[in-house]
Amino acid sequence: MVKSFPSLFTLPAPADKEQDRTRLLIRAAYDLLDESGLEGLTIRAVLARAGLARRAFYERFQGKDDLVLAVFDSSLRAAALQFREMTARCKGPLEALEIVVTGIVVGQLGQDRMGANRRGAALSREHLRLAQTRPAELNSALEPLLDVIAGQVAEGVGQGLFRSADPQLQARLIYNLVSTTVHTVLLAEEGGAADPAEREGLADDLWEFCRRAIIV
Repeated sequence: MVKSFPSLFTLPAPADKEQDRTRLLIRAAYDLLDESGLEGLTIRAVLARAGLARRAFYERFQGKDDLVLAVFDSSLRAAALQFREMTARCKGPLEALEIVVTGIVVGQLGQDRMGANRRGAALSREHLRLAQTRPAELNSALEPLLDVIAGQVAEGVGQGLFRSADPQLQARLIYNLVSTTVHTVLLAEEGGAADPAEREGLADDLWEFCRRAIIV
């Protein structure tokens, strides 16, 4: 039975009318990535899907890169919030970290839909590109998720369960290992449907690797 985890690219609800327009643009980008990957993600297509004028886009974003960064920022913040809620119910930091690591793998790989795989592969390419061209903005988008991981590492170190180390550095090492592996898998599976059991197997293997690296 495949475990249920939050999708890493689920968008939160808007808080007001101004945010609603921004969210319409982000949602349009999200859906276009689902349907046709990066090739279909143009400003014209986003505006047509959102039903907004060109001015509405440029009041919020300078270009497509800013829109893609907003997709990362919005969805990763939502995922971090979901993981905080899930880990709050865990018995300890080891169980909590397992939830986060395996959740990133299963959630980011989508829910066994070809569209989710197209979106995941597209965002994987953009993640790698933006890490070179817009590192500060990408790191800002990743901070909420990294903070969740670092918080659990710090708790584990404090309890004597994990070896003594800088929690923020450990969080980034864990995330980089997991995300790089997932990006590779997503790009390999682009255009096809992933096997849920294989996803879980990959998640379990990555968690075991991380677990052995951090425990005393």
